[in-house]
Amino acid sequence: MSAENLAARLDALDKGDAFVTEGETIVTVSGLGVEAAREIVGLCAGLGWPANIEDNAGTIWQIAALDADYAPFTVSFDKPLPAPGVLRLLTNTGFADWLARDDVRSHWQVTGLNAALRCYAVTFSPWSDEPAQPRADEALREARRLVRENAAQRTVPACLSRWLISDLATVPADSATLAVWMRCAANKLILALPDEVDTETRRLRFKGPPRLDLDLPAADADLAALLGRESFFSLQAALDWVFEIEREAEMRHILLAAEIARSGGTGAAAAIFIKSNIADALASAKLAYQMQLVGMSSDALKTLSELRKTVSDDTAKVAEGTRQIITAVAGALAIGVGLIAARLSSGVDPALVKIVMILAITYVAVTILSGISFTLLQRSVRKAWQPRLYRFLAPSDYASLVGNPAKKAEYALWAASLLGSVAAGLMALAIGRLEVLPAANKETVPGPTVSNNTQVAPQISPTPQPTGTQSNGMVDQIIPEETAASATTHKTR
Repeated sequence: MSAENLAARLDALDKGDAFVTEGETIVTVSGLGVEAAREIVGLCAGLGWPANIEDNAGTIWQIAALDADYAPFTVSFDKPLPAPGVLRLLTNTGFADWLARDDVRSHWQVTGLNAALRCYAVTFSPWSDEPAQPRADEALREARRLVRENAAQRTVPACLSRWLISDLATVPADSATLAVWMRCAANKLILALPDEVDTETRRLRFKGPPRLDLDLPAADADLAALLGRESFFSLQAALDWVFEIEREAEMRHILLAAEIARSGGTGAAAAIFIKSNIADALASAKLAYQMQLVGMSSDALKTLSELRKTVSDDTAKVAEGTRQIITAVAGALAIGVGLIAARLSSGVDPALVKIVMILAITYVAVTILSGISFTLLQRSVRKAWQPRLYRFLAPSDYASLVGNPAKKAEYALWAASLLGSVAAGLMALAIGRLEVLPAANKETVPGPTVSNNTQVAPQISPTPQPTGTQSNGMVDQIIPEETAASATTHKTR
């Protein structure tokens, strides 16, 4: 016994009168007769999976007591639990149902696969494979932003990552399970080809020129069978080329849609037309893309030259603003030192000193604000024009060519602004807290005055000395003030 045999039998019953419902852990088969119910229970018992049998009234039956008068019966059983984050499916019927739900798990284990089918967002594998991780660029294949669709409920898939094979060289061999996935994938991928999808008339519109309209079959049609294996994988290759690089997806989609429209015809069935023309349209789109790149190369070089000149001019202006800030701060510091010296050496009016210092600080502040405003303005201009003029540059290339040089120039300006503000503030604080020293009042001793060419000697208080006293062989004589004055007058005369 094997799970593949059980799955094949359940899929066969689902195509008949039975109805198979598969959940994450439980499989339910309803509408069974006595023999079919016994067969399913026997297959489950061979695998060691316990199963329950119920009638429409909910009564549980033993396998030996089944009575055809109480048919139809419902058989339910539990599947083995998978690893965390893995969805395990037994039947192709359940596989098709879960594909329609767009489950977000990145690894699905399906019984009917003979090898792993690796897509960008999901890996489909047999039950025995280990859990796999999706590719990092799974979110880059968005079709709705390229295909116009005027409908409340959109049919174009939001993302093609689960429908595009990451490596076409590792596709499993044909099987019923692979055919289920190919059928769902074809119905999704064909909606991502045109420029517009008309959901009311179910027509695919290609702008051209010339304009092309294709009839889309019913939603339950097997487009994969109409395409065939070779054309299906050509469709895979075409859309994988379109969405390979995110920033070029729009241009590539336009080129591919235009080449499909150039194939001619209108009103044809979409699957038949795509089967006949998709390979040639892809080859022509690639050639047109290469020619477009050659035509863009000269324009790109010219744009890069202009970008280099713009970056050089912007960095030079920012550097000039930095020099102006340094000059303004140096001037303010020189003025501050002069003011401090003036206040220490003389009685300069403190109000005048404060006014001069305020003017110097204001000049520094205006210079710093003008430099910062210019820097912020240039940054906003670069941010606004980058997606319009330089989208062809990768973010890393744009950062190395424009962003990094601009940041280095801005860092110098920010550093000069910060240090200059601190220095000017400290200088203003020092001047504000410095006390005004009073002027030095020097007291002078009045000397003798001369009136009419006569010098008046200073009055000296006589010191009494004993008469006839000698000092060092000399006799000190006390001359009265009047006598000294008379002698001086006589000498002058």
